[in-house]
Amino acid sequence: MKETVIKMDKKVKLNKPILIVGLPGIGSVGKLVAGHLIKEFKAKRFAMLYSPHFPHQVVMRSDGGIRLVSNRFYVIKAQKRGGSDLVLLTGDVQAVTPEGQYQVNSKIVDFFKKELGGKFIYTVGGYSIGQGVVSRPRVFGNTTRTKVISQFRDSNILFGQSKGLIWGSAGLILAFAKMSGIDGICLMGETSFLEVDASAAKAVLTVLAKKLELKVDMTGMDAKITKAATAIHAFEQQVATGFGGASGPAGNEASHPTYIR
Repeated sequence: MKETVIKMDKKVKLNKPILIVGLPGIGSVGKLVAGHLIKEFKAKRFAMLYSPHFPHQVVMRSDGGIRLVSNRFYVIKAQKRGGSDLVLLTGDVQAVTPEGQYQVNSKIVDFFKKELGGKFIYTVGGYSIGQGVVSRPRVFGNTTRTKVISQFRDSNILFGQSKGLIWGSAGLILAFAKMSGIDGICLMGETSFLEVDASAAKAVLTVLAKKLELKVDMTGMDAKITKAATAIHAFEQQVATGFGGASGPAGNEASHPTYIR
């Protein structure tokens, strides 16, 4: 394999498709959102993306076999007549080099525009604040054009308040979309040091569900939030016991673990 390829499992006929990209990243926010929608609406896979820019790994299957790491496209047919079909993109990994990021993400945008006739893109990720657990995550947004912001006036999305860079697919897909004349928005759930932040994912999913008029059962997401809260509480107790509570430098309330991702 010398270049990135997208292989169709089957041809699909789509109506005004909207792309939602949820790939691995900070807090696994995007992947959690995409995975929840796929499971909730029993989305059907219709295409696979393979690339030599992905890590040199294979996934061990539960049946004893193996498969290449990949990205996968799914479709959720419109819930009402005349509505937009939703195309979901998720997967195991992102490209591991800058060159790979550019090639893979430009390929995704070309496929969505030329093969599927897509008109709008959502990318989903986490916005790291680099400190303690966020009890009520906010959702930050950046768009391909400031004109797009007016479409999300009552969506509880904070525009112009996030700073810095959007790394990987969540940012580059929008950049290539803008160059191709496709509008889009990056939705970022506020997260901290958690590897899997279901609370941030739920915040984004709530915004998406309202905007796209989807009835989404959050039971599974709530279970993940409860599980994470239990694990965090246990960790805090271990830290307090191991370092002697609030005594000494390690127990200073002003000191927090530093996580580098």
